[in-house]
Amino acid sequence: MFRVLFGIFKWVFRWLCLAALLCLTLAVLRTSLSPLRDSDIWERLFSSRLVWIGIAGWGVRFALTRWRKQDPFEFLDTLEHELTHALIGYLTFAPPISLTVTLREGGEVELPRANPLAALSPYFLPLFAALTALLTLVLEPKFLPYGQYAVAFLLGGFVHRFCREFHLGQSDFNHYGILFSISFVAAMFPLSITGVLEAARLGHLPWHDTIGPRFMEQGRWCGHAILTLSRKFL
Repeated sequence: MFRVLFGIFKWVFRWLCLAALLCLTLAVLRTSLSPLRDSDIWERLFSSRLVWIGIAGWGVRFALTRWRKQDPFEFLDTLEHELTHALIGYLTFAPPISLTVTLREGGEVELPRANPLAALSPYFLPLFAALTALLTLVLEPKFLPYGQYAVAFLLGGFVHRFCREFHLGQSDFNHYGILFSISFVAAMFPLSITGVLEAARLGHLPWHDTIGPRFMEQGRWCGHAILTLSRKFL
C-alpha cells in the first residue's frame, strides 16, 4: 500500500514540477523574444558574427552528413550524449554504474535509478557548449571573444545533433512516456540554452525584475486553468 501511495505521490509531484518549469520557460521566452518586435534587432542579429558562426556550426555538420556516408563527428555526438546522462546522473545523486561508447554500435549508460533530468538531459543540455561557456568565465578579457565564438559554433552543432536524435522512437522517452518526455524537454531546452548564453556573457535577462513577475503570472494562469478543468470534469 505504501509503495502504491508513494508511486502516486511521485507521479503528481513530477507533473507539478513540469507545470512549474513550463511556466518559467514561458516567462523566459516572453522576456527574451519581446525585443524581436523591434525591426532594428533583426538587422543587429544578422550582422552579428556570433550568429553566423552558430549557423556555420550547424552547416558544417549538415554538410558532412550529406558529403560522407558516415559523419566523422558521430562518435563525438554519441560521447556527448552518454556523458550528459552520466554527468547529470552524478549531479542528481544517481552516479552511473557503467558507460559504453562505440563508433558503430552507439553508446549506453546504466544508472542505479532513473530520474527525468538524467534520462532526458542529452536532449536539452548542450554539454560541450556548456563546459566551454564555463571556461569563458576564467578567460582573460582579450581571449573572451574567441571563447564566445567556440560556444556559438558548438551550439550550432548541438542543434544538428538535437534534430537527429529527437524523435518519437527515441528509447530514452519510453520510461516516462512520450507526452511527459517531450513536454519536459520543451520546458528545459530554452532554459538550458539561456543558461549557456548567460554563462558565456552572450546575453543577460532581467530575472528579478521581469522574469520573476511573469513567472508568477504564468503560475496564476496555470492554476486558474487547472481549477477550471477540474470543475468542468468533476
